[in-house]
Amino acid sequence: MIELVTSAGGLDLAAGTTITLEIQNPLFRFDAVPGTTSYSFAIPWSPRNLRALNFPHVRAAQGEGVEPEACGFYIDGILWRQGSLLYKECDEQKRTWQYTFAADAADLQARINGRTLRQLDLGTVALELRPDAALYALPTMHNPQFYDKNDAFKAGAGLLNDYRNGSYRLNAGGTWQFPLVPFPRLVPLLERVLGAVGYRVSGEWLRDAADLICYSDRAAEVLASPTDKLPVLPATFALSAHVPDQGVGEFLVNVQKYFGLGFDFHPVRPELRITRLRDVVADDAYVERRGGPGRLTVAEGGGFLLKLGLESDDLNKTRDTSWAQLRVGNGKTTIDTQAGTLHVLEALDKSDNSTRLVPAVLAKGASPAFEAGEDSRAGLRLLYDLGVGTYQGSTYPMATSASPDGQLPALRWPGPEGLYAKNYQPWLDFLDRAGREERTMEFRVADLLSLDPKRKELVAGRKYLWEKVSLSVSTSRRLEQARFTYRPIRR
Repeated sequence: MIELVTSAGGLDLAAGTTITLEIQNPLFRFDAVPGTTSYSFAIPWSPRNLRALNFPHVRAAQGEGVEPEACGFYIDGILWRQGSLLYKECDEQKRTWQYTFAADAADLQARINGRTLRQLDLGTVALELRPDAALYALPTMHNPQFYDKNDAFKAGAGLLNDYRNGSYRLNAGGTWQFPLVPFPRLVPLLERVLGAVGYRVSGEWLRDAADLICYSDRAAEVLASPTDKLPVLPATFALSAHVPDQGVGEFLVNVQKYFGLGFDFHPVRPELRITRLRDVVADDAYVERRGGPGRLTVAEGGGFLLKLGLESDDLNKTRDTSWAQLRVGNGKTTIDTQAGTLHVLEALDKSDNSTRLVPAVLAKGASPAFEAGEDSRAGLRLLYDLGVGTYQGSTYPMATSASPDGQLPALRWPGPEGLYAKNYQPWLDFLDRAGREERTMEFRVADLLSLDPKRKELVAGRKYLWEKVSLSVSTSRRLEQARFTYRPIRR
């Protein structure tokens, strides 16, 4: 039996209301922030509903926005999901409203729909001239084309975040040779992006990502007045000015696909939980379930084609980019993320003939000075922040796309330390050889509440991961069974 409960109490539902829930396992989706889909209800205009929902059709007819209504979805008297009721339309003849209940990814999607990272309030940050600031890094980087019309910069080292003798070089006099460009740290950025839409983020992978930083091509500088030629450093800057220009959902999906992650949601609080897919394969835990015989289909096979995004960068014309793609087997299924990394190369510092190993691009940057223009063009390009280190006698804040310790993956596909070998191979091997089995299983509300996308299920002596669960719930019957789509796993 089902019930919808808002802050004003339970809503009246028409007798015999029945809906079919299709619960998709979020670990099997590569192309969206996945989770429980949304469900539509026809809600009658009873006196209790009119009071609880405050006449939404009247407000909508007056041009007012009808905000999402926090709502709990109860099955057999137990809270299954906490989410939101989204008003859609009314039927005056039937005296009903059409509402959608959105939970998990559907609720998050409703909050982020049409919003980009740069539109979010990610906070104002103090500009600290130190390599280890909490929310961003200032790694030395090579880009002599950053200021297209600044001859002094081109004639110098061409370094962003130029660091000498224990401090960053700053500008004096009538030239501007030393731009400072903050690179946001990925984990605090994820926390702030999700926090801006009312969610939090959790998971062991966040420890893996502690040293990841996001490339920015936007200098932290301003013109004190519109007539000034040279910029000045501000005391603070908006973090949103240094993030990729992409949608919130696109950002989350790109991170998910880059690192071989599964996203799922806490059932009753707004929390995105991140899981390493390789850990799901390795985990031996399972629950036993009873049911009927299965209908089996064979594994599709065919392999995978893995692709990373490349920065719009002249270095791509002369440097090897094969690390951005890997064919596994026949390459039938493409996993394509717009996230990627940067070239890392030895750059000659013309001012003292020293050599530095640094991330590099050859592309115009963003600044209000020297007619550079303030439009950032940076994609989601990630690096590991190594802190201050020494290379061939030069000491400076270092960043790399290589594995920092041999345990974390290099930020490229191929190789024994690459993303495929470190993060993806166990999961993709499982997908490539696992067929599908459909079975009707005994399933009650306690099973629904404990359903875990990461946990294996033992059925007739074999282990499976469930890919989809279909069930019907109504206002008059208790939950007794569900239809499972299983994928057999050899663990």
